[in-house]
Amino acid sequence: MNKKKIFKVVFIILFVAFIISYAIEKTGYYEYNLQNKMIMTTEAMEKFEKDVSEGKDVRREDYLVSTDKDYSSILTKGTNKVSMKVNNMLKKGIEGVFKVLSSFVEN
Repeated sequence: MNKKKIFKVVFIILFVAFIISYAIEKTGYYEYNLQNKMIMTTEAMEKFEKDVSEGKDVRREDYLVSTDKDYSSILTKGTNKVSMKVNNMLKKGIEGVFKVLSSFVEN
């Protein structure tokens, strides 16, 4: 194989790996946002209004109810680890390619 074919194959493999890892990483976005949301219940709102009218010291954390749900599993945790490792390898590989290309441009 000549150098152009090898470069094309390596580039295609890196690009496909990047797309796959990007998709894997983004699939957990919605569940992550659900875990971080908090709601205020009707009872907490009534207690908050009563405490404000009585002049008590109020803090937001005292009235919020956490709706954390753990949607993670062994598969998602493992997939996230693999995705991060692939992303790091791709980043190093792409940086290396650009270093090589920049050395061609500088010479």
